[in-house]
Amino acid sequence: MTRATIPVVETERLILREWRPADVDEYARICAIPEVMEFMWPARPATAAESAYSAVQLQEHWLRWGFGHWAVEERETGRYVGRTGIKRHPDWELDDQNTEVGWLYDPAVWGRGYATEGAEAAVRFCLEEVGRPEVISIAHPDNHASQRVMQKAGLSYAGRRTWDARGIDVVWYSLRG
Repeated sequence: MTRATIPVVETERLILREWRPADVDEYARICAIPEVMEFMWPARPATAAESAYSAVQLQEHWLRWGFGHWAVEERETGRYVGRTGIKRHPDWELDDQNTEVGWLYDPAVWGRGYATEGAEAAVRFCLEEVGRPEVISIAHPDNHASQRVMQKAGLSYAGRRTWDARGIDVVWYSLRG
């Protein structure tokens, strides 16, 4: 994968960029933290192998769809702090052409607004650069922090449902461009 394939998006405090080999070890460390994975699917810490596979899938999503999740770097320190971006979920029953904004950050940076800053950039990219008519975001009903990020990024509550393919209850938010 080349830098030409994955655009760099800069915000005030973050750089959303292509994944680097060193990011995968940090991503695995973050995904092994129970609090990080509490509301993810599956809701358990990931093994290093699962995290590495996930990182590959996130990168391959860029090749297939022309959008995906970036590695997120803190501008001030150059440190990898998580991932954010947009992706499709073919098993989302309401719309198999969906484009979901999502994120996962190191707890060391929670509470700094990075998730919102990254989500806002990803939403703009989705609507303006990719040209998708709608962006959604999906969360566990008890994940109030993510729901606040969704609202701050401009998405509105769209409903609560069971994601049948995964057998989990979720809330989802939406923004039409």
